[in-house]
Amino acid sequence: MFCIAAFIVLAIISIFSARYRKLAGKAWSCTLRRVTLRPCDTSFKEETKNKLLSHVAKKTPRLVKTADIGIEIASFLLVILTIWSLFVALEAGLNLFVWGTCSPSNASSCSLSSESCSINTVDKNLWQLTAEGKPIDWFVNQANNLGNTISNIPTRLQTWEATKYLPQNATYYNKFDSTKPTALEVIDPGCIVCQHLFKNIKSAGFENKYNLTYIAYPIKNPEVAGKYKFANSYTVTKYLEAIKINPLSGLKTPADWQVLEKIYTGSDANSTSYQIKINTMLDANQTKDLILGWLKDMGYSPAQLKQIESDANSQKVSYIIQKNQDIVNKQIKTVKIPTLIFSGRQHNGLVNTGDLH
Repeated sequence: MFCIAAFIVLAIISIFSARYRKLAGKAWSCTLRRVTLRPCDTSFKEETKNKLLSHVAKKTPRLVKTADIGIEIASFLLVILTIWSLFVALEAGLNLFVWGTCSPSNASSCSLSSESCSINTVDKNLWQLTAEGKPIDWFVNQANNLGNTISNIPTRLQTWEATKYLPQNATYYNKFDSTKPTALEVIDPGCIVCQHLFKNIKSAGFENKYNLTYIAYPIKNPEVAGKYKFANSYTVTKYLEAIKINPLSGLKTPADWQVLEKIYTGSDANSTSYQIKINTMLDANQTKDLILGWLKDMGYSPAQLKQIESDANSQKVSYIIQKNQDIVNKQIKTVKIPTLIFSGRQHNGLVNTGDLH
């Protein structure tokens, strides 16, 4: 371990000082012998250790043996930490390539990735599992996560075709035009980054170049069963799906898209963004009333509104949402919301206006 540790230290120092490069070369030769299960060059090891220990011997000779043991322990720890650091760096790089984030369990925490609302998962850390008497589970989880990333490398390299992932009853911002390509976005009504993407789409005129459709995906709260990252996202999603079942004829832009646009770009009389209002100020019933009020203004009759409310709370809509979640989780396999599929690529997180072409 000493030769390997010496090479690590000397290799780093040699970058900044040429005087250590010859010694680093000797350390590398010794390291090669060790990793090929051959004995290290004892002359290099003893020469280097003696230089280190000579300083201790001059001042406190009785600590030479202790220092010798300390050097071996420090060498062992340095090698282990270096190997672990390299593993973490390589794993982060692989995750960044495959998932668009260095931390798939919490995509928004990675500063190297694009802005997003992450689909978080809860993985207990090593210390938590050790306290529970299950330290091996941490290594198993790490191995499974790495295996999952490796197995999904082909999805990053494939050509993405939005039409393969269309949801049931897909609606388009503008009237479907068979001469235009299709683009699919995965959004959460409560996600602020989805709001930013929508504004970028409008700014770029993207919705006029593509048949733009969406999957509404309310992000679950991984720590509380049955709850969502944004309190009313599931309620909004229910009504979006119910509106799709009950379209209103004569609208240039479908009613569900108009509701989304209200949420992402509209504000109330007090200039409070509707998205902020739904996320932080309204409960489920108030959110429902807000949406039904918008639909009434679009021209829906009381009977039609009653039917939409009934459908929103039906098993049919619940099944549609579940199917859509399966498309996102099992086919698109994104960990970042929003996700936009167009021009043969999957774009995870916020897409800048200049890239929407």
